[in-house]
Amino acid sequence: MANEMIKKTTSETTNQMMVTKKIYNSLFLRLLLCISLFSSTVFSAPDVLFEGYHKVFIGKQHVGYTITRYEFDPKDKKFFCTIFVKFGALAGNVMESVKAVSDQNLVPISYEYTTLVTENNKPVTKNIQASFKLNKLTKKERDKIQKTLKKGETAPTEVLKMTANVNENGKITKHIDDLPKGTFLSYFLVYLMLKSKSGIQTDSRYQYEAIAEEKPKLVEGVAIVRNEEDFMGVKTYKIENTFNNQKFISYVTDKGHVIGVVNPSQSVETELVGKPAQAVGEFNLPTTVLKSLFGDVPLGVTNIVSAKLQADALKPVTEPAGSKQYGAPAGKGIQTKIPEPTVETIQKPIPNPTEKVKGK
Repeated sequence: MANEMIKKTTSETTNQMMVTKKIYNSLFLRLLLCISLFSSTVFSAPDVLFEGYHKVFIGKQHVGYTITRYEFDPKDKKFFCTIFVKFGALAGNVMESVKAVSDQNLVPISYEYTTLVTENNKPVTKNIQASFKLNKLTKKERDKIQKTLKKGETAPTEVLKMTANVNENGKITKHIDDLPKGTFLSYFLVYLMLKSKSGIQTDSRYQYEAIAEEKPKLVEGVAIVRNEEDFMGVKTYKIENTFNNQKFISYVTDKGHVIGVVNPSQSVETELVGKPAQAVGEFNLPTTVLKSLFGDVPLGVTNIVSAKLQADALKPVTEPAGSKQYGAPAGKGIQTKIPEPTVETIQKPIPNPTEKVKGK
């Protein structure tokens, strides 16, 4: 679920690289925005809700790419999020991945996060494997919690227990935390908003607590839907999201397709592209890793930008200029209608909401 770098002087470039290395954990994955050698898992043909390649820029320079896939398995009633990120030398020589699973109500089930960074020609690795389980509280435990609450508040009957094993360069630590009901994995935020009572609409405000997968840690956040805006020729909602001490501006369609993300303070941007080659550029595509992570090498066509690109390619050369067959006249207004995409699954609705976003 990034931008380009302006090189003015050698020292300035070095400083930018140092800043980039410091923020890659909390920023780049947040922009959909992974090297992870996950054990291969066979799923029962889940529906792909979104799959696409994002081109990443810092300043004005292409520094890498991300691959994102969201799926829902109607049989097992589970959501899946898989992300791979690859950045070159100008962005710290980073490869990262996330594979996360939640139930139909977006309650966390498990996730694995892996990062590999090359620093001073030495690999720096981090792997997190986390699992979650809802545990009912005993009366004694509830009474203890009740004493810490304000007047009128009621102690919960159950908590979400997270068990996470963190391996940093061979040093292993274990984290066990009790989390409040309603906690979710941060990469499912857009789908949680879609499943809320009001969905995604202008002037909506979503206050939430989510797991920052790269930590692992519970972090407070707030997402505000500002207005509808034409972004890259697509009708989107402009969403301001503050999470993990970072502010991001996302451009999201009513189907939850993230067209672009901007971090103004760091001059980092991502841009959804219609073809994988546009995002990958001169950076390599590690097919072995991708097959292990995704089960195949993603084609990146299950998204509105790719569908629009295919539709434009199929237009007859004799079509009059400014024809409204595919929406607004060329070069004017917001693209309000696109042809049905060739991949049917991106139009499939997600399950009906059963839980509300906190704060709604």
